[in-house]
Amino acid sequence: MFKLQICNAYTQEIIREKVYKKPDLIEWFINSATEGKECVLFDEQLRTLKGFYVSHEVNDEGSMKVYKVFFNYRLSEIQARIAKLV
Repeated sequence: MFKLQICNAYTQEIIREKVYKKPDLIEWFINSATEGKECVLFDEQLRTLKGFYVSHEVNDEGSMKVYKVFFNYRLSEIQARIAKLV
């Protein structure tokens, strides 16, 4: 299993964490973020954030490979609408 942690570059706080079976999406996300363009992110409360990639690191935690990706970010002026499931 592979874990993606999106983190605040200043405080190291984890703002979003997701687990994946394969690393493909995580690696694509990191490659895309390193292009230097502003990224749209979502925290655990699904608030929309805008940020810039700072760095990343990959660590092994037991059988899990953890990708920590650090961003400088701010709350977006425009928030995505979250549909409620009925």
